[in-house]
Amino acid sequence: MIHSFLNGCLLAALLFFLFLKSGMAYAQNDKMDHSEHAMVTQDVIKSSEQETKGGEWIKEKTGEYIPLHLEFVAEDGKKVTLGSIIDRPTIILPIYFYCPAICSQNLANLALAMKEISFKPGKDYRAIALSFNEVETSEVASRAKENYLKIVGDDFPPAEWHFLTGTIENIKAVTDSLGFRFKKMDDTTFIHPSALMILDAKGRIIRYVYGSFLAGDIEMAILDAQKGTPSLSVKRLLAFCFNYDPDTNKSLFQIVKVSVIALFALALGFVFFYFRKKTQKEGREN
Repeated sequence: MIHSFLNGCLLAALLFFLFLKSGMAYAQNDKMDHSEHAMVTQDVIKSSEQETKGGEWIKEKTGEYIPLHLEFVAEDGKKVTLGSIIDRPTIILPIYFYCPAICSQNLANLALAMKEISFKPGKDYRAIALSFNEVETSEVASRAKENYLKIVGDDFPPAEWHFLTGTIENIKAVTDSLGFRFKKMDDTTFIHPSALMILDAKGRIIRYVYGSFLAGDIEMAILDAQKGTPSLSVKRLLAFCFNYDPDTNKSLFQIVKVSVIALFALALGFVFFYFRKKTQKEGREN
């Protein structure tokens, strides 16, 4: 039995050591911000947070409606209103097509998710990639659509994924209605969060999806949109156990950290009480 305790203690000590070592190495070597907002310096993030109401990049507005009358330009150069597209559950992803960082990954993740979900595009849902860079044109949108349709596969109807560009006034009206904030740094760079929204057939915001856009999360959100039931986003649930520290530029799961420390302390406690009990027993026998 003592061997099991010692093995547990050694394992906990090793995990604890690796945890601390990786944390120190990350703090020393990682000079760039790898948060979901953008790969920019800490000073830029901090100054931008002050300009975006305390760093609230997304203010969820589930249950509210986006303006469906606004006009945008589709990838084929034709003008369309959002209301002419959104007549069933709709995925809307605010991005910009020449993004050097996470937008390309977001579009690819969405394409892969739509390839996996059981709902049928056109029948059950549609998708919109909305550029918030007002200088991007329908030609840029068309090239982007061509690239990402290759990922989603030949079975996906091209007409069910819209790549839209528009004026800054209309872009801001939509992103503000979504609670989505972005900041332009220069002609080719924006700071922005990584998120998509699911709308119902009337343009009401049903759910926000963050991170890697897993097929299961999107499928559940489309199901909620079919029912017309706004729901709590995954990010809101994870916010209680995930801690982002912009000052040290590290993201750590607090539950993992606490669990490793607790395991280490528990193993030491077992060993301590085992030897104490054994010593007391030997003392009584003598």
